[in-house]
Amino acid sequence: MDLTTLRTGKSVQNTSYVGDLTTEFSHDIHAFDYESQDFPNTIWFNKGTHDILINVAMFLPVCILGLAGNFWVIYVLKSNKHIRTPTNLIVGNMAIADMLSTIVYPCFIFVYDYFQNYQLGAVGCKGEGPLECTILLASVISMSAVTYDRLTAIVLPSETRIDKMKSKIVICSTWIIALILSAPLAIFREYRERKWKNFDERYCTEQVIVTNIYWYVIITALVWLPLTIQIICYTTIFFKLNKYEKIIVKSFNHHHLGYKKSAAKMMFIVIVTFMICRLPFTAFIIYRHQMVKSSSTKTADVANIINGLYHSLWFSSKYLLIVNAAVNPLIYSVTNISFRNAFKKTKLCQCLFAVSRKSDIKPTNPKQKRILTTHRCAKKRANIFLIFKKDVAKSTQGDTSTKIVATNNTKL
Repeated sequence: MDLTTLRTGKSVQNTSYVGDLTTEFSHDIHAFDYESQDFPNTIWFNKGTHDILINVAMFLPVCILGLAGNFWVIYVLKSNKHIRTPTNLIVGNMAIADMLSTIVYPCFIFVYDYFQNYQLGAVGCKGEGPLECTILLASVISMSAVTYDRLTAIVLPSETRIDKMKSKIVICSTWIIALILSAPLAIFREYRERKWKNFDERYCTEQVIVTNIYWYVIITALVWLPLTIQIICYTTIFFKLNKYEKIIVKSFNHHHLGYKKSAAKMMFIVIVTFMICRLPFTAFIIYRHQMVKSSSTKTADVANIINGLYHSLWFSSKYLLIVNAAVNPLIYSVTNISFRNAFKKTKLCQCLFAVSRKSDIKPTNPKQKRILTTHRCAKKRANIFLIFKKDVAKSTQGDTSTKIVATNNTKL
């Protein structure tokens, strides 16, 4: 994880170790005699147990939350046909991608961060980049589709809304587009081995002239395009609801006055969460580009940066992408009344909460026992699923319209 320049006579060989990926700038990579030279950087092989335990402590709660939340979304959709609306089907597709993120990403991060050499071999070098990129792109494209559908539900005519057939097309297109955009990571990467005098090096390299441009395309697709869509759509929704609320106040009563407040709250949650979790990835790609660019002209040795800014940006950007996958179910599903009501009807919910409801009922006289049982069970069911305050559900009409709610690369 460092940046090094090697001099041999009049020629210069630049080898930059950026994260797990080694990018080379030599005109003739085979001309240099590596076996006669010591490895130019500190040899550490792997980190100690202490570091891996810290990583586990950081990732385990997020992964458990992500797996539980996304499984919950998929389970509710599978168990309730009536809730499989076009929007919810796309949300389910996003949940599948996010659940895969919470499984795949931590594994690759541990391997990259713990070992000095690349451990995944030639197949891993060609395959893990497209896999990660496809999952992240599928999630963010689904998120953009959900945002658009919420816009059409309030602002545009009903004919423009996504129906079930269109939702299936969107879901298939999501993965096809993600695969196409991820393909260059398989084409322009290559696994290599070098034997130094004191170290056998294994690394994954890429053609930086092509991929440096490519990564700017990826951060546009992963960060800036969906962020722009969210800001435009939710701002339009907010102003539409603001206008509608004024009409309600003048013509009817104050029953629907929660529309604008709910829209603003959910718009804030969605956009701020997305920015916090995605912008560090943009900073990492830009910093990596500058680092690779400067390494092609430097002629002096550069210190090992395993604990430097590069590693910090890489680790934090990867971690926040997993956090984003873990909180998406909370933003898009758990706060949805129809999802919660559908979950109450599932066998899993009945099994989970049947015992707790019975334990809360204490024996009383025969007349009071029936009243107490009904009252406490209803109260407990209301409290179990109360994730946010009830002011986001003031209207009984279409919770999708009243509750407007609003990563990816290899370790380069």
